[in-house]
Amino acid sequence: MKNNALMYCCCSDKHTGHLIRAMELARELSESMDVTVLLDDETPDCIDLPESVRQVLLPQLFVDPDSNIFDFDNSQKFKSSIIARRDKLLEEFERLKPRLVIVDNFPFTQHRLRGEVIPLIERARNGVYGESLVVCTTDGIMVDEASGGEERADLAASLLDKYFDLVLVQSDPVFARLEEFFQPKNTIQTPLYHSGFVIPRPAKSASRGDTILVSAGDGLFGGVLFRAAIEAHRLLWPLAATPMKIIAGTRFPDLEWQELKACAEEVEGLEVARCVKDLRIEMAEARCSISQCGYNTALSAIGSQTPSLFVPSQGSHRKEQLVRAQRLVYWGAGRLLMPHHLNTASLTNEIGQLLQFEARKISFDMNGASNAVKVIERAMHLNGLGLSSTTTGLNLKN
Repeated sequence: MKNNALMYCCCSDKHTGHLIRAMELARELSESMDVTVLLDDETPDCIDLPESVRQVLLPQLFVDPDSNIFDFDNSQKFKSSIIARRDKLLEEFERLKPRLVIVDNFPFTQHRLRGEVIPLIERARNGVYGESLVVCTTDGIMVDEASGGEERADLAASLLDKYFDLVLVQSDPVFARLEEFFQPKNTIQTPLYHSGFVIPRPAKSASRGDTILVSAGDGLFGGVLFRAAIEAHRLLWPLAATPMKIIAGTRFPDLEWQELKACAEEVEGLEVARCVKDLRIEMAEARCSISQCGYNTALSAIGSQTPSLFVPSQGSHRKEQLVRAQRLVYWGAGRLLMPHHLNTASLTNEIGQLLQFEARKISFDMNGASNAVKVIERAMHLNGLGLSSTTTGLNLKN
């Protein structure tokens, strides 16, 4: 019988990929715990919330928590929403009295959310209901070229050591280790564990089709890739009649989405979709894939061995897509087209090469969700619940 309440805070992230793997971890945890997931009010409809998990929506943030806020009105709205969200988080904590609190991404990113996250963690630490275990989850690849990156790393390290019992890195350490990218002045003392990649379970088996699948994660920076793909498709369709499907993404701008739909009605062999329920099935059914190499897209390509062309976004402030793509090319999972080389001619040529490409089978650890649950259960068992300073030598760091 389940008697452990879990509070999973992934409320600050609008990126579809992060939410998908958070839901998979929540699904796995719900087999032994009563899981409540706290989400942003603008969570995309295509996110598949497990039936075994309770959902709580928080007030809207109004702005991206990682952005610089220059507009005074937006700044005031942001501060007001942080207060409202903080109060809701504390209300849920009082109701649930959770033995486990998981926070996604913070404090590695989204430092503007300190006002809502830290009061929650402090409440978990005060011991009124017994101390809760506090866990941070992240995907491992962190490439921040903005100024002040070193200071943010030092701040994140101090917050981890002060507030967190465990860091779960959702990556195979053979592919990427957190220590490669996160290098504060002082080594963090918080136990660190690479769980392996977290991927959703496919809903059904799939057989290879003949469609070229084009995607860009949540779509926020997908416009340039989609336009080049359409022009390449116009050139290739008369020669080979290979259909193309574009998955625009939930954050693809509405005006551009309307233009994309209108284009699909005019161009033969072109299909567009805002989002899909199961990217892994779409990937497995595709003849080949063109993507920006986000976390979930990359893992879907590896798992299905779909011939893949990676075209990282040039518009994103972080460069983790490029790092991921370069490593996957090294392992033989696909080809790479640098974003500054993207145009109709280069993409047309790459599609021709891709149709002849065979992806190598790669054996990364894809059991990140189940591995994470084992680590969390072990950590909760040690000394009752939390990891004290005497437990950091129990080989949780890998």
